[in-house]
Amino acid sequence: MDGVRSIPLFRRYFGDAFPSNSNLAIDLCKRGGVSASSQLVHLGCGPGTVSSIVSSKFGCTISGIDPSPNLIGIGITEWKREALEFECAPLERCSLIDAWGTHLLTESRLSVVRNPSQILKESHRILSDDGKMMNSELVVTNPSLVDANVNRFLDTIFGQDADRSMDGWVSLIEANGFEIIEAREERQIMQSNRKKLGRAMMGFRLLQRTGRLSLSELGLSAFEDDFNEVVSSTLKAMDDGLISYGSFISKRSTL
Repeated sequence: MDGVRSIPLFRRYFGDAFPSNSNLAIDLCKRGGVSASSQLVHLGCGPGTVSSIVSSKFGCTISGIDPSPNLIGIGITEWKREALEFECAPLERCSLIDAWGTHLLTESRLSVVRNPSQILKESHRILSDDGKMMNSELVVTNPSLVDANVNRFLDTIFGQDADRSMDGWVSLIEANGFEIIEAREERQIMQSNRKKLGRAMMGFRLLQRTGRLSLSELGLSAFEDDFNEVVSSTLKAMDDGLISYGSFISKRSTL
């Protein structure tokens, strides 16, 4: 998915914060107590757009970390300034010293890796003793009601077969050294994404027909035969509230 996020067409359809959005990032930072004196780590900063918005809004120092050289290159070119720096590094192993950050923001990055505990452990390492983590993630409210093909699609896109319910995320975060302060379903985020996906599919089908884009280039070759059906089922699951979004604020505790 990281490679796709650097494609201009993807950025135009979905924005640089997808599947979150910059308003939610700002709201999370407000609820997490980010201020001008904060040193914030943005894990999975992508092309840096949200990092720049948050830095301007709160006046804080931000270190943006992302494993994609292309995305970090965009961030450095478009947004780098004194209070905003970028590093290309794995999210589970960056160069920041222990206890560097007062706050940490990550948007749907735990959702797209096979072992989110590694990122949570790194988050714990680079946060100060009283540091706070603000994260937002994909939520599946009732996995038993989700179509099997949709589950297969989600596992391909998001990289793990795990409990993505609100309670599941809370349990995972708490098991990796954090105390949950607030967990909130953000259903309006996925409703907005549903509209974006609906618009994007019209453009995507046109690109497919003209040979300008293939599913294999997106890592979705397994869905060549039934892609339209799977997408329709996924959009319906969003409409029904089965695929949603959640935000979490937690404080660092002792492992």
